[in-house]
Amino acid sequence: MVAVTVHYALLDEIPGQARARLRLHGPDTRRFLQGTLSADVESLGPSNAVAAALCTVKGKLVTELVLLPGRDEEEVCVLLPAETSEDVARHFDDHIIMDDVEVEVQGRVGVAIAWADGEPPPAIGGLPSFVCRHPAPSRLCLGELDVLEAALAEHQKVDVNGWDAHRIATASPAWGHELEAGFFPPEVGFVYAVSYDKGCFLGQEPLARIHARGQVNRVMVQVRAAKAPTERVALAAEGREDAGRWTSWAIGDDGIEGLAIVRREVAVEGTRLTTVGEGSLEVVVASGPLGDDPGVGGRRRAATVKLGGKR
Repeated sequence: MVAVTVHYALLDEIPGQARARLRLHGPDTRRFLQGTLSADVESLGPSNAVAAALCTVKGKLVTELVLLPGRDEEEVCVLLPAETSEDVARHFDDHIIMDDVEVEVQGRVGVAIAWADGEPPPAIGGLPSFVCRHPAPSRLCLGELDVLEAALAEHQKVDVNGWDAHRIATASPAWGHELEAGFFPPEVGFVYAVSYDKGCFLGQEPLARIHARGQVNRVMVQVRAAKAPTERVALAAEGREDAGRWTSWAIGDDGIEGLAIVRREVAVEGTRLTTVGEGSLEVVVASGPLGDDPGVGGRRRAATVKLGGKR
């Protein structure tokens, strides 16, 4: 039997990806979160976490979150970008009217993301861990950083490039890259965080209209190039200066691989784009829309990617 290599990344060491934790508890916790966040809270299980979005009433993203099961049915923990934790805690408090729910800000928490050939590995070293689709398909492990390092010592740690390569291969948008406040989740590859079957939640009506129509004007795609930019950069197409923006990149086997948010009309494999500005680079679209909403009946079939891939 061939041994499978487990890779891992510490989110505290990835710029912009450190996490904080909120604890919500009380008899109405799940009902409150079900009516506030985009994910189906009832899909939480003892060993799995759930990606979610907090949206405005207009369906625009406020932040991304990961929901973790608590010690009992009256508790749910929320992992979220550390920079958004205080604002989200206040948002929750402001929206708790009649519900019996308390919100506790627990501060920064160490998080390791572990994967093997694009799939979550078995539980590691007794660490509290959960299988999750976000921030990439993986096993999400929690603990003090030294404890995480010790438990994962026999496995292969990756740097920022290795982490971005995993995200790009699995079409996983990241906070501060593809995921930004002010965009609809389907525009930035985050439709896997939206449940259309659970009923009402904050921002549900505009997202349901998008789902029925099956169309947003911007979508996430994979791209390839011979050289990487130094920062996120605008993209132009023939006849269209505002074709999109290149948001993530990593050194791959055949050059630079990345993710970009582009106008739907250029989200076609093989389309050639160029970066805007001095020293423009050629960028080739390598997929159709990823994490897009295909709409009712799948009128617009989302492109798929094989999770993982040779690195």
